[in-house]
Amino acid sequence: MTRPTFSNTRAAAIAALERAVAVKAQQLRTEIVEQLSQPGTGEVYARHIASAPGDPPAVDSGRLRQSIVALKVDQFRWRVGTNVEYALYLEFGTRRMAPRPFLRPAAEKVRNG
Repeated sequence: MTRPTFSNTRAAAIAALERAVAVKAQQLRTEIVEQLSQPGTGEVYARHIASAPGDPPAVDSGRLRQSIVALKVDQFRWRVGTNVEYALYLEFGTRRMAPRPFLRPAAEKVRNG
């Protein structure tokens, strides 16, 4: 039987922490996708039911939802988000549109378990 050493214990702790961070990043990605999968409850347009102000954005083309990724940046850092240019307008609103937050509620839900 191998005696535990400081370096073995440290390596095991680092590996466990890396796995835990990766799991949280994936949980956040999944929760964001779920937020973006809710049906709209707002105005009805030609073939789209919009989200109500304060609700996550309703799916139209699915582009935003499909763009959500979790990318490993380095050993203990992940970046979860999108490169879709209109995501921030939906999250925070504009002068002409109330916010349709989906990132912050997802992060809050994952944070609070």
